[in-house]
Amino acid sequence: MLISTIILGWIGVLIFLIVVFSFQKMAKNNEYAFMHILMALMYAMWLPLPIALNQLLNLGLLQVGTIFGLAYLLMLVITMTLQTGHITYIIKHNDDKSITDKQGDYMMATLSNPFEGLVNVFKSIWALFLAITFWNSGEMLMASLMTLFSLLLFYYLFIMLDTSLVKRVKLFSKLKPNPYIINLETLLFFIILMSYITLNS
Repeated sequence: MLISTIILGWIGVLIFLIVVFSFQKMAKNNEYAFMHILMALMYAMWLPLPIALNQLLNLGLLQVGTIFGLAYLLMLVITMTLQTGHITYIIKHNDDKSITDKQGDYMMATLSNPFEGLVNVFKSIWALFLAITFWNSGEMLMASLMTLFSLLLFYYLFIMLDTSLVKRVKLFSKLKPNPYIINLETLLFFIILMSYITLNS
């Protein structure tokens, strides 16, 4: 299983890099739907990773974290696929403007926030369990790195709460979703985990 996980995992990293480096061109050509389906495939490539890490590290405590890791990835595959369908329909079947921009924005908001905020909370919880597991295994570098990623729990939790509450809290509203931060930390997170599993397989 580890070999398959390594191959698929690095394919996921490659897809991420393709999206990053071709983003400007795809955006210029209005290929946002294609971008989202690529991202759905990317997250699908990482689906075996939580299970493989659980087997490799072999600590009962991590099983709980593995559930959050799988939920995180599955939910992202689902939302990216649904967003692809929404964007495709709007672009290809709305020449008469029967669906207004406001309706389109409403549907996109339904499929993104707070859904994506919640899934990133799940990733942070997974990172926390990984940090504890690495700490118990005496792997301090990986424990420290996973601890840093787990601290983003507060960032994503505030974003989720800000989009969910009717009466906005000033503290929460100060933190805005930053796609550059989110994408960079996601890329680094999976590169670190893929490097670890590759070197220790």
